[in-house]
Amino acid sequence: MSPNSRLPNKARARSLARMAICLSLIFITATITFIVFRGLLKDASDSGLERRKEVAADDVQRVRIPGIGVVDYQRLFEVVSEPGESMDAFALRIGPRLRAYSDETGYEACGVLATDGELFGVVIGSNRAHIACANFNAFRPIGMKPTGQTIHSHGVDGRFHANRNDVALQGQFFAGQMGIKSVAGQKLNAFSNMDYEGGPGYLATPTGVIHQQGEGTVRQVLPEKDT
Repeated sequence: MSPNSRLPNKARARSLARMAICLSLIFITATITFIVFRGLLKDASDSGLERRKEVAADDVQRVRIPGIGVVDYQRLFEVVSEPGESMDAFALRIGPRLRAYSDETGYEACGVLATDGELFGVVIGSNRAHIACANFNAFRPIGMKPTGQTIHSHGVDGRFHANRNDVALQGQFFAGQMGIKSVAGQKLNAFSNMDYEGGPGYLATPTGVIHQQGEGTVRQVLPEKDT
């Protein structure tokens, strides 16, 4: 056999080698792509799970209030004071968050102020009602006890249509008006008669926070001076 007769075999060998290299590169590229894509899918899945957890945490419950009936309850947020922060300073700091929720939704927000003897804390929620918000002593930060004080924000200062939660919380006032007739709202910067009846507490207003311990005791909560 002459040397030239081996050329076709060598050419085929080189061609097969190039093909093998191409296939290897394709396999490596596909493997890397799969790994990256799988990571992206996992991140998206984890992100979606976190979003679902957040949604679940804010899900609206139906709670029964003795003597009133069943109303919506939505937990909005929980917050604890800074070390050395007074109750007034704490209420003044969180007040804008309640007011922002009410400005956005038209619903009242409220919570029971609690303490562990050193810090203050509160769980803020809403009954998704325009003119009332029921406080629950059971809804408070773990390890804290109610102080007997509350904080809340008023819903709307214009007219609105009463929903089922308004009717449940103030049925005698809204009787026959749900979804039919609009009713007057509240003053956003003043306590209502119902507020006084509910006991001492703070009201988050558009310009700050006020406090009352009964009619005739309203005071503006002022920032504390640095000492």
